[in-house]
Amino acid sequence: MIAYWAMMLSVSGMYTMYIAGLGFSKEEISIAVTLNTVFSLVGQNCIGFLVDKFRCVKKILFMSISVGIIVAFGLVFAKLNWQIYILVSVWGFFLYGTIPLSETWCIEKLKETNEQRNFGKVRGFGSIGYGFSGILIGLLLQTFGWRIYYFYIFISVCLTLITINLMSEKTSTHNEDHIVKMDISYKDAIREIIKIKPLMSMIAIIFMYTFVVRGIYSYLGVLLNDFGGGPLSLGVTYFFDATPEVITFFLAAKLLRRFHSKNLILIAFLLQILRLSLILVFNSAIAVILLGSLSGFAFGLLAASYKTYIYELAPANYKASCMSLSESIIGSSAVISAPIFGVLFTKFGTNTAILVGLIINIISVLLILQSSRKEKMRKLNY
Repeated sequence: MIAYWAMMLSVSGMYTMYIAGLGFSKEEISIAVTLNTVFSLVGQNCIGFLVDKFRCVKKILFMSISVGIIVAFGLVFAKLNWQIYILVSVWGFFLYGTIPLSETWCIEKLKETNEQRNFGKVRGFGSIGYGFSGILIGLLLQTFGWRIYYFYIFISVCLTLITINLMSEKTSTHNEDHIVKMDISYKDAIREIIKIKPLMSMIAIIFMYTFVVRGIYSYLGVLLNDFGGGPLSLGVTYFFDATPEVITFFLAAKLLRRFHSKNLILIAFLLQILRLSLILVFNSAIAVILLGSLSGFAFGLLAASYKTYIYELAPANYKASCMSLSESIIGSSAVISAPIFGVLFTKFGTNTAILVGLIINIISVLLILQSSRKEKMRKLNY
């Protein structure tokens, strides 16, 4: 998790500021963000289906991440818009598309010893890698410039591949032989998943959250540029964003024993509302950097609660497909929000984009509260 998320930051966290330095306009950056998001969505569906079909997580994960080496070399020579668009799309499909797979593999490993509730603790180490990677790459870019960027991507991808290669894929699943011989149908997977109403309700809630967070987060480099920040400011923002995640990920198992997943998600929404409100008030790069900690706390609560919840509700034979499909539906909110927030940032300005996100979050909280109230009323009637 440390190696994986340190690697993921190298492109996913920095490419908007990189291509802005190449002379891309905000409209062109918006196209790149949208392409990256769309191909991530397609990639995680294809990769998740292949894992359920062939039951070889390690090989598929290794091969997908290996494509990152091609992206690193490609960026050295890519200067034209269409070349950058292709590389960003490839990274989205093959690398960002592996996020549900990496987390499914982690949960399956923990489930062997009935420790799936501790997924948050393991995922917390990913936040450590993400945060320190942000500081490291920010310092390197500030010192040596963007020429160091390609080497950083290459080294981080190679370290992740070495780590995966050292891991064992053997599982103690009792029905493993049966699963291997099954003819996995993606249509059947979708049909089974949509029957589970609590699962679909959870996906709808996270959809709304992701719409705002990814919409603003995708343009974090643009936002900091508008406030006068540079690569180091962006790296430090990721550090402040990721560090609190570690705390909430490690506390997740205890919190989930005491509180329902929806309650933790409601807190995540409230923290995002507070964050966006304060950014609007202070309107500076320092505010964006420091308030990233609120986003980190929120994401830790959210991810640790909903991912294990979805995994446990998923049909036995379609765990990877369910995680991937769920992430794809949730991820489709980012596909929609990328061009919408792109227009808001480019045509109406940073403050308007943040204000729209704030309003959507407030409406979402009201809907969650209404839903919780209806559930309580139904229980009282029974």
